[in-house]
Amino acid sequence: MTDRSELEKRMLSGQPFTYGELSRQFAPGQGARGPDASRIVDHTIQRLRRKGLIAFTREGGKVMWRATEAKP
Repeated sequence: MTDRSELEKRMLSGQPFTYGELSRQFAPGQGARGPDASRIVDHTIQRLRRKGLIAFTREGGKVMWRATEAKP
């Protein structure tokens, strides 16, 4: 199972990221782990977005996520 704290640290590090990039990094081989592993990245993005800790911008055809100035 993916370490959620490492995933959150990456999302809040200040470096921009895409959903696909994090999925490849934190949920490789997700089919072998079941549907929960394939959704961890999405659930974490949405949880942090609702808290106002990350926000997205569109850059060309990509959706880029970044940490906001809000404090966790």
